[in-house]
Amino acid sequence: MSTPLHENLILANSLAHVAQRSMEPWGLHGIAHWWRVRHNGLLVAAHTGADTRVVRLFALIHDSFREDDGHDPLHGLRAAKWLARVRQGELQENDVACASTRAAIESLDDVGFDQLHRACELHTSSITTDDATINTCFAADRLDLARVGFRPDPRLIPVDRALLTDAFIDAAMRRTVGRLGWIENDEFLQAWGIDVDLAERG
Repeated sequence: MSTPLHENLILANSLAHVAQRSMEPWGLHGIAHWWRVRHNGLLVAAHTGADTRVVRLFALIHDSFREDDGHDPLHGLRAAKWLARVRQGELQENDVACASTRAAIESLDDVGFDQLHRACELHTSSITTDDATINTCFAADRLDLARVGFRPDPRLIPVDRALLTDAFIDAAMRRTVGRLGWIENDEFLQAWGIDVDLAERG
């Protein structure tokens, strides 16, 4: 039986990383984006057979080491290095890793950890890999590019083109533009412990 993935606690852990930097928790690369990456990833995983545990962890971790919402090409590498330190039990002074986060990372088998590590490290620098789970993570992130003014380009989304219909991409863009309005509150509250109505008012 796999270790439960307490996403709400892992979210809190990622927000502790954000608090050490200048990134806004609800900014371009913050919580709403992470949820859309999670949602996109689970949709894509239904077609690619990706490991959804890795996809959900990627959503929560991949942008949490950004210095801010501007140009920061090394944030994926910082996340990957942190993952390695958690895995090896070699945390540094400013590292944050709650028990649930450590348990989730340590519970991954070697393949799953490598997928998560590589997905975080490479998501801003590589278009595709030879791994369906990593490619699903890339796709999940790139399907949310409308938040920075770009229509997701199927040529940069490394999954079967048959999935990337105009309707599929249009739906992803509507989720981006809709911010939190499209989210089922019960799901958001259950998975991440956040009330959508309160978050929108905040």
